[in-house]
Amino acid sequence: MQIILHSIVALAVFAGGVAAHGYVPLLRINSKDVPGWDISKDPYATPQPLRVVRGTKLDSGFISDPTSTDITCSIGNQKLPPGPITTTVAAGGTVQVLWNTWPLGHYGPVLNYMAKCPTSDCSTFKGDTGSPWFKIQQDVYVNGVWASDTLAKSNFTYNVKIPSKIAPGNYLLRHENLALHAASSVGGAQFYPVCIQLTVTGGGSLNPSGLSFPGTYKATDPGILFNAYLGDAADKAYVPPGGGVYPGLN
Repeated sequence: MQIILHSIVALAVFAGGVAAHGYVPLLRINSKDVPGWDISKDPYATPQPLRVVRGTKLDSGFISDPTSTDITCSIGNQKLPPGPITTTVAAGGTVQVLWNTWPLGHYGPVLNYMAKCPTSDCSTFKGDTGSPWFKIQQDVYVNGVWASDTLAKSNFTYNVKIPSKIAPGNYLLRHENLALHAASSVGGAQFYPVCIQLTVTGGGSLNPSGLSFPGTYKATDPGILFNAYLGDAADKAYVPPGGGVYPGLN
């Protein structure tokens, strides 16, 4: 009986942890709301709804293997949007990413990358071959608080600034929470990537690239294999994966 009770408690804790992980049902650009991907209804709709945010796991679950093709856009590349769709933002503007929820204590950075789509229709672009990606923004550990906790305390909202000097065109934005609360052993880091289809207007002539997903991350990278419980000094010294922000974007 005691073993059964322990099992029930463990399952309840696991289920609660899964339910606590979030998804992105809404974006906000220039005070205008743009529907994202709502896992409570969009996966079950027929036909598949057109959304600028690609699908994420039904259980709001994570990607554990950084070499998996799901590291690019979660499961969003397994079932691409059924037609062309995009939302427009000016270079130098802001995309507000509104998660439905995010748990405190998942300790980790928020990382943001972009890749220019090879055609005017990003809905057919997976971004999982070659090296089209470049890092545009990252937030880590500041004033004793991890970026993921800041997101959780900010109405589950994160502001992504679109670089002012990139060339106009169609892009995938890869917005990612990297949870490090169990990352002290290989395979313990939890990746929550979300891909968003954008049309960038204005801007300059910069066409950055150089990173690949999969390819850029390794399970043993210091920013992935990391113990988040060694204190303030260790957390301040944390270096996220993916290198630095691409130079000269703004």
